[in-house]
Amino acid sequence: MEKKFRVLRFIGTVWKILAWIVLIIGILSSAGVLLASIFGGGVLGQLGQEYGEMPGFSWVFGLAGGIVAFIVSLVVTIIYFLLIYAVGELIYLLLAIEENTRLAAQWIQARSVPPVYPTPPPLPGQ
Repeated sequence: MEKKFRVLRFIGTVWKILAWIVLIIGILSSAGVLLASIFGGGVLGQLGQEYGEMPGFSWVFGLAGGIVAFIVSLVVTIIYFLLIYAVGELIYLLLAIEENTRLAAQWIQARSVPPVYPTPPPLPGQ
């Protein structure tokens, strides 16, 4: 059977690929935020010690903030991934509904029997 709407199939595939790209980039950037906060917290701790502010504790705040930022950005990335992937799946779902409806209509049309009308009785005088 001929596949219709090839462009919509292509667009659905593009949405799915885009979703995976968003997921990979989001995971990498979340890990980057965590690493930057860990290593950045150490630098801020050294600066804080020079000026006499919170000696020895600034790395804890950097680590805690990094973990929170990592978790939040990871959750947001997963939500974006699911939403974008769902758009691609929705396009495929609508295409499957169209195909199944078309097949059902063809099946019904092929199986339908034309109505048989009874032959009228002959008219008097014939």
